[in-house]
Amino acid sequence: MPAYQSIAPYAVPILSNEWWINNLVTFFFIFVFLFIGIKFKNNKSFISKYTLFIGLFFIIRLLWNQWYQNLYGQWNPEWSLPLQMCSFSAMLSGIIPIFIYFNINDKIKRLLFEFMFYWGVGAIYALLTPQYTHGTYGFIYQDYYISHGGIIFVILFCIFIHDFKPREYSWLKIFGYSQIVLLIIHFINRSIGGLANYFYTVKPPIVDNPFVMGQFPFHIIMLDIFALFHFYLFYLLFKSLKRS
Repeated sequence: MPAYQSIAPYAVPILSNEWWINNLVTFFFIFVFLFIGIKFKNNKSFISKYTLFIGLFFIIRLLWNQWYQNLYGQWNPEWSLPLQMCSFSAMLSGIIPIFIYFNINDKIKRLLFEFMFYWGVGAIYALLTPQYTHGTYGFIYQDYYISHGGIIFVILFCIFIHDFKPREYSWLKIFGYSQIVLLIIHFINRSIGGLANYFYTVKPPIVDNPFVMGQFPFHIIMLDIFALFHFYLFYLLFKSLKRS
């Protein structure tokens, strides 16, 4: 087993060659796999199996990530637990397709989709301003783009293939639920201590983002305003695209 590598947050320089290559490859695969779903949308047997495959793939990816960090001595509760906004969305990217395949309660599926739809803003900004919070060792680097790209892909897959849509006032409802999650995660961060900073409740991320400013607790207020604005913007954008 390789020697333990200390964890130091790493942010990919925006518009660097690394940034361009990683994002172009990620969005290429998003649209390839989405195109497959759209092309065979009317083939119910294929779409059913494709949906199950997608769900299983992202569930296995999540479990693999935990195992891989532990294998190489990287796992630590301060940064490895799947408790970031994008980690929850990554879980949902596996859970929702499986729920669709097994036709589990429609209201639950719709609510989970709305969480992933609005929290997907985190995945978008994770690709635009990439920051590795638990190292870049081995395949952890590539997995960052698989997980965040996967969130965006499954959101689009649910919309275009399974006709999911955010309900009226869902943006406000999910924002309210998010505050409860935020509070719980903050207590978890304080309980773990050390470098634990899930949902960035303890200190802001190191990325270059105009909405990230100040220190605790001011940075949380700014991130909340940022989230509410984007939730509503996503809702309006979806409604506008649907009408057109």
